[in-house]
Amino acid sequence: AQQQGLDVTANNAANVSTQGFRPDRASFSDLVHTGVRAGEDAPKTGSGEKLAGTETLYVPAGGLRQTGRKLDYALTDGRQFFAVRTADGIRYTRSGSFAASAATNGRFYLTDAQGGLVLDRQGRTIEVTDEHPARAPGAFTFRNLDGLRKTGDNYFAPTALSGAAATAPDAGLRQGYLEDSGVDLADVMADLIQQERAFQLNTRMVQMSDEVAQTVDNLR
Repeated sequence: AQQQGLDVTANNAANVSTQGFRPDRASFSDLVHTGVRAGEDAPKTGSGEKLAGTETLYVPAGGLRQTGRKLDYALTDGRQFFAVRTADGIRYTRSGSFAASAATNGRFYLTDAQGGLVLDRQGRTIEVTDEHPARAPGAFTFRNLDGLRKTGDNYFAPTALSGAAATAPDAGLRQGYLEDSGVDLADVMADLIQQERAFQLNTRMVQMSDEVAQTVDNLR
């Protein structure tokens, strides 16, 4: 479990510079305690911890950085997302570093870093002329953010638990800005140190338990 927690924290650290990245937090629960000897009053021994799950931290939003670029956008509300049409369907992202990409019809459309088509609030693609988008990107939110599923490339996919995307009623859209990663490097380093120490302690406890069991076997 501690190794899985380290993996979550290490992934956060790797995305400290990823625009609009939302960090995850691992939670743990104790495994079942069992009696060393039979009987109600028998001493109990723990079986360690297990990873109970991971939670994506959407609030607060990352800091905003002004770029002055007309194709850059940021959302001030951490519960809102841009919609992008990809080969795998509609995906949602916090990253607003967009570009103008040529289509087969010779026109240019607003796209994200992976080439997906950015959508407006009506779900339409956005034509770009001379670096000026015809319409602003839409901002969308969900009934239950905990139900969203990370799919890679800084994308989120809706699920039955999250509910369908809904147009955000009061979008905090900022043109000419980008959202920094939501990862706090100081917090990540502190988590890594704490989890590494816990991992080492758990390893030592397992070794000691094995040594005690071996000693008991030798006394029989």
